[in-house]
Amino acid sequence: MVSVASISPVPALANPAPRKPNRPENLTVNLASTEEWLVSSLSLSRAPFEVDGLYAIAIKTGFVHRDRVLSLLLLRYPSPSSSLLVLRSLFSSPDSPFPFNSLLSSFSRSGSHLPALLAYSILRSLSVPIDRSTLPPVLRSATFLSSIAVGLDAHSLALKTGFASRLPVATALVRFYCSLGLPALARNIFDRCHPRDFILWNTTIAGLVQCHELEAARNLFDQMPPTDRNIASWNTMVDMYCNKLGDVVEARKMFDEIPTRDSVSWNVMISGYARMGDCSSARALFDSMFERDVVSWNAIISCYVQNGFFSGALELFRMMLREDKIKPDEVTITSVLQACTHMGALNLGQWLHVYIRRQRIPMDLQVTTALVDMYGRCGSIEDAQRVFAQAKKRDSFLCGTMVDILAMHGMADEAFRVFDFMKSHGMKPNDVTIVGLLKACGHIGLVDDGLELFNTMEEKFGLSPKLEHYGCMVDLLGKAGQLNDALELIMGMPMEPSPVLWSSLLSACKIHGESVLAEKVGYHLLELEPSSSGNYILLSNVYSNARRFEEAAMVRKLMKEKDVVKKPGCSSIEVGNQIHEFLAGDRDHPRSREIYEMLQMVATRVEQAGYNYKQYLSSEEEGGRQGRMHHSEKLALAFGLMSTEDGSTIRIMKNLRVCDDCHLFLKLASAVYGRKVVVRDCHRFHHFVNGLCSCLDYW
Repeated sequence: MVSVASISPVPALANPAPRKPNRPENLTVNLASTEEWLVSSLSLSRAPFEVDGLYAIAIKTGFVHRDRVLSLLLLRYPSPSSSLLVLRSLFSSPDSPFPFNSLLSSFSRSGSHLPALLAYSILRSLSVPIDRSTLPPVLRSATFLSSIAVGLDAHSLALKTGFASRLPVATALVRFYCSLGLPALARNIFDRCHPRDFILWNTTIAGLVQCHELEAARNLFDQMPPTDRNIASWNTMVDMYCNKLGDVVEARKMFDEIPTRDSVSWNVMISGYARMGDCSSARALFDSMFERDVVSWNAIISCYVQNGFFSGALELFRMMLREDKIKPDEVTITSVLQACTHMGALNLGQWLHVYIRRQRIPMDLQVTTALVDMYGRCGSIEDAQRVFAQAKKRDSFLCGTMVDILAMHGMADEAFRVFDFMKSHGMKPNDVTIVGLLKACGHIGLVDDGLELFNTMEEKFGLSPKLEHYGCMVDLLGKAGQLNDALELIMGMPMEPSPVLWSSLLSACKIHGESVLAEKVGYHLLELEPSSSGNYILLSNVYSNARRFEEAAMVRKLMKEKDVVKKPGCSSIEVGNQIHEFLAGDRDHPRSREIYEMLQMVATRVEQAGYNYKQYLSSEEEGGRQGRMHHSEKLALAFGLMSTEDGSTIRIMKNLRVCDDCHLFLKLASAVYGRKVVVRDCHRFHHFVNGLCSCLDYW
């Protein structure tokens, strides 16, 4: 522990040489250096007893009354009460004045809003005279802390002293009342203030927008003298139309009228296009910018991610790195990680993790959560758990994400352990967390645990079951064969059941061979979603499995009559930092001939191990063995086997549910080739190892 004596010596007091009392020139130099030393020492973090030592030196030298020294001194005390005692002791003598306004301003500017309000309370209790510079920093801190009492007191004092009509005070009052959602009071202050400057105009207009008084804000903007209109007022209008009204056309008109645009103007407009899903207009605007900052890059990358253009987002990120002018920040990294997550680009995600460490980008909660999500959804659950375990801080959102990831991988016990951690640390779960836990129960058949959680979530956590929670319960009961209970739950819902719930019940009927209930549910689904191919295929398969081939043919005929096209299966695999996509029967890949030759070799070996394509042949597949063999995940597997090192994990992303046939094929291939194969379908992850799957054939 460092002692007061170990602090670097005070320049004015170090090695004092004998001198005569009357040497003002030397004293001035030494005292000046002492003040700088105090400022420097107080700028560093200090233990409480060290602060006490510096306080004693400041009193002895008289610099405690200098606002720079005093403000830093008060900021270093561990509690506001300590700072309050220091201030009161300084005011115990009437001959101890110091520039109070400067102290208030220093506190407010540095974000030390509570000490600022404490200092103001001392000022009021001691009846210290104020001037027009006293109240703005007080009102700024009161606004930040939403301190209504202090704000009203400051307003009252402003009226008594006549400072309420002074521009800095009036502007601060307008900002204060708008932050409380009281635009009428703010407008009253604005109307009473003459003359006005552009700061007051801009503050009032922005405050009205904040309070959703959008028409009043536009009217005030139109009344604003052209000489007072600066870039901030124009940007406020563009932002209002983009983000509050969603009127990108009017926003663009305002944008085009701006005499001289700054980066904020461009960025707001790009974000507006992004919100409307107009990536082409956003990109055209971005490409025409002369100067781009990190916000510009973040806006366009986020635009692509939000609208599903993930490969385009990654290419923009590569452009950003090539330009080497603007460095990515936490927002950039979070958006790019989201793109990696959706594309299953694990290698790029791992590179980003290394980049974060090398560039010392802060691992805040947002970045940490994005990393956990990326690793988990790209199939590397071990890395997701490692990042979560190393997180310096965890909140309910990060924990909820971890719960959802563990549920996707069928790791129910681990998901509930994270949930127990949340409860033990006072974190209240949100709807997403409960959905994750119910999914975890559904993936391994924990019916009783799921029912208990569902039935008590409102009582224990104040969360009313939403549509998503009912969907999880229908899936849980359906997979467990409790079809009547699932139907009863659907019929008793307080909201209209979605087609997803009926589809989940139909899928459960197929699994358990319940063709009678499936028929009723299936035709109800066809009425709700007449253009959804999945419903026709599910119902047709139910009939086929029940050997009701005429009904199956009738469903296929109905599907053709309505021009409903089956959604193609698509699987992707990342090899060499590139994403390779395959459709069923795809021959567009440059190495297509090699892939099909490899797939034939794999098929031969898995057939020797017990695979029989006829075992799961469904009625909708007319290609027999060839059609079944050319499913997209099988093509991705063949490409992975021929393109990656022996023993390495193969990770495949599938847009649809893995069919029974491919599930068996992948299990046997994992044993034959001694490779771990991780497949993410639209429901969950499957880890195939040594002929077994992590789902235990329960999916």
